[in-house]
Amino acid sequence: MSSPLLETLSAIEDPVKRRAFFVALLSRRIVEQGAPMPIVVGDEALEIYTQGNYTTGDIDLKASYDEMATALIEMGFRKRGRAFYNEQLDIYVDWLGASLEEGDEAERRTVIVELDEGHCVRLLSIEDLIIDRLNAAKWWKDSDSRMWAGLLVKIKEETGGALDMDYLRRRAARDEVEDELEALLSL
Repeated sequence: MSSPLLETLSAIEDPVKRRAFFVALLSRRIVEQGAPMPIVVGDEALEIYTQGNYTTGDIDLKASYDEMATALIEMGFRKRGRAFYNEQLDIYVDWLGASLEEGDEAERRTVIVELDEGHCVRLLSIEDLIIDRLNAAKWWKDSDSRMWAGLLVKIKEETGGALDMDYLRRRAARDEVEDELEALLSL
């Protein structure tokens, strides 16, 4: 990894901010290579939406593999299976495919979050992340995921946005988590 880049990221003490800025820098490099901006999914998306109230150890990305791998290796990462790791930064990147399994509508619903001028990350929509958490609660028996889904609902409300209830219900029906969604919404 280039020394100035390593120094810049290493100077960010908060690991949540360091990972978010790293994703912004990686995203810029991937886009400069002509690929679409990667999408942060899973636990890292939850970490960013909750501003670090939820913490994770890795960054789950949907991205064009060749461009992502090239950028990561240039940034000093080593490949381990489908994941990449940089020991100095203590950052793991887990590649989860090139596109969202949820389809084109989910891709169109992604959100660009500006961390500061010139540093942006692309996140899975809150609605899709709520369904992700409800799936974890129901199918993986992860009861904490219900709480995080509830917090995402509150975050959407507190930021002045309204949940797209039609979309949420369609996604819940497709993933067979309507019962989880109704329980969440009845709180």
